[in-house]
Amino acid sequence: MGSPISVLILENDSNSVFDLVREMKANGLSPLYRVVESYPSWETTVHEEDWDAIICSTREPFHSEIPIYLQYLNDKKIDIPVILLSDPEDFAKNLSYMKSGVNDLIDRKNLLRLTEVLERERRELVYRKEKNTTEIFLYQSLKEIQLQKFALDQANIVSITDANGIITYVNEAFTKATGYTTSELIGQNHRILKSADKTKEDWAKIWEIIQKGKVWRGEIRNLKKDGGDYWADTTIVPFTRQDGSIFQYIAIHHDITDRKLAEQQLTHDAFYDNLTGLPNRALFLARIEQKIFAYNAKNTGYPILFCINIDNFKRINHSLGNEAGDQILVIFSERLKQFSDNDAIITRLGADNFSILLTHLLAIDEGISYAMRLLERLGDPIPLGGYEIYLTASCGISAFGLGGKEADVLLRNAEIAMFHAKSQKVGTVSVFNQAMQEKIHFQLEIQNDLKKALTHNEIFVFYQPVLDLKENKIGHWEALVRWRHPQRGMVSPAEFIPLAEDSGLIVPITRFVLEQAANLIDEVQTKQGLPISIAVNLSPQVFFDQNIFHWIVDLHNRRGIPYTSLQVEITESLAMKNLSETVPILSNLIDIGVKVALDDFGTGFSSLSYLEKLPLSIVKIDKSFLNNVEEGSKESFLLISIINMAHDLGYSVVAEGVEELEQLELLRSYECDKIQGYWLSKPIASEEVIPFIKQFYAKQEIK
Repeated sequence: MGSPISVLILENDSNSVFDLVREMKANGLSPLYRVVESYPSWETTVHEEDWDAIICSTREPFHSEIPIYLQYLNDKKIDIPVILLSDPEDFAKNLSYMKSGVNDLIDRKNLLRLTEVLERERRELVYRKEKNTTEIFLYQSLKEIQLQKFALDQANIVSITDANGIITYVNEAFTKATGYTTSELIGQNHRILKSADKTKEDWAKIWEIIQKGKVWRGEIRNLKKDGGDYWADTTIVPFTRQDGSIFQYIAIHHDITDRKLAEQQLTHDAFYDNLTGLPNRALFLARIEQKIFAYNAKNTGYPILFCINIDNFKRINHSLGNEAGDQILVIFSERLKQFSDNDAIITRLGADNFSILLTHLLAIDEGISYAMRLLERLGDPIPLGGYEIYLTASCGISAFGLGGKEADVLLRNAEIAMFHAKSQKVGTVSVFNQAMQEKIHFQLEIQNDLKKALTHNEIFVFYQPVLDLKENKIGHWEALVRWRHPQRGMVSPAEFIPLAEDSGLIVPITRFVLEQAANLIDEVQTKQGLPISIAVNLSPQVFFDQNIFHWIVDLHNRRGIPYTSLQVEITESLAMKNLSETVPILSNLIDIGVKVALDDFGTGFSSLSYLEKLPLSIVKIDKSFLNNVEEGSKESFLLISIINMAHDLGYSVVAEGVEELEQLELLRSYECDKIQGYWLSKPIASEEVIPFIKQFYAKQEIK
């Protein structure tokens, strides 16, 4: 049986309530709890039980009501610890509630501290109740209490001084807390503890209060004999004679060091990165504001921001594992610190993004020179697990005035410049300019419009035929997604597909293409009796993050589409991203009859040896291989080698981008299986497919 604890939970998410209860039970607590979902219920429920704690969600509607709950407890003089359940991204915002009466803040997605906080707050609640009872008793029976009997109470840390503040008595708990012996303390005043958080003015105010015969309550941070410190919640009670003069003071101390350390850790976590110890984005923005204010006031210390991103870090993390990735990030951050001067402010913005704020450079040219030297230093090999890891990084620069005059604008523009650098060539430096911002705005507009495109019927599918050279038949087509924007007209796939992948919209778009392909298969094969198979291109996000195998099985079960009528096309870079994951997925697809094509062969890793490692049905040769191909040329020998190797491995070969009859005849002589390109047909709408097929075969009959 766990330790019983009564908890009032203000939360309307049943999953969160379940997680809280499970965490308490898993750590030895036996919770008696009630769940409240509205303020009227709270008013009655808070009085029903002697609650040990209140756990309150920071999500709506509770977030806006938190001050009301705190005020209600204060007005009704109800002493119950309040613990907020916060989302990680709102930690910094919710931290302000710690000053308003909230006892602690818990990460909703990491409840490891929950039991520790509950037990701590329950102990302190018991202490406060006992302390309150003791104080009432002191005031009611002050003249009757034996001094020695009270002082020997070992439940608290107790010290007694005379009217001048000279220590006359300490109990054993006091000596244990401070590290001093009784003989070292008697005859001294409390200055021996060298309180680290009180000024002379603070002590003067305390003395002013207690010398008037009033009780003083507050928190004090004292130094132990060994130099360590501890926090004490202290109550100082003056004792008076019949004439009203004070003859001694009793100080009752309660050690709250654990709670203060927890608060300090909470504050640190809200503003610093746990992995590298660097300031996080919130603190970094505050530091930028400080430097901008100083520059505006003194016209010295020109603020320049550098945003640095590790190139291809996801691939490194994926192949080496998260632990190795974390080690690399720590080493990378250390190199940033070693390269920069003491005045530099360095932050980890998140993931593999870092930023540096400098104020000693005089111009952008100096910033570019600094960034180039920095990237060169960051390129030094990193020894890890017996290997040497070589990194490159891309850097964007924004400077005060040219890149904005506010902290968030400066940082955003430095990030824009960094993304521009990566889009041009990894490992380079770019300085922010207005054209970059306009490009980003354009991309954001396109991305926002793309979100509406599916529901507004702006996305549609074209189909390009593939000719079988040996049988002179057309039975296979490639599905190509298109977007007709209401204002911009046709938007190139080269523009919107990368944006769809970045935003996650590629997932619903791919499912849409599959459904459209199924419609065409049903129309051509089921209703017209013409054989057809359709290829759908897969992005890395769809291939790895979504279960494409289950999608196709579901399509087969719902629509009756034969597996053999579907084909998936993947690129070399996708296939080689993680062979251990790629191979099983491709094997499962081939096992049920779905054909798998390796698209744009020769534009990725360009290694023929990889062909034998992948379960494939088809190799599609990129159209760049047809450039300058003539009989007897080096290009022709390379093309013949690719075709022969693919055939040896049991794959059929499709040549893309065939635009001329001469190219077709060469490919036929090289025993290429199929061709695709404008010589045969440009991509056409779904309603044109059946007429195209019939017209093609009609021409064959005439011949």
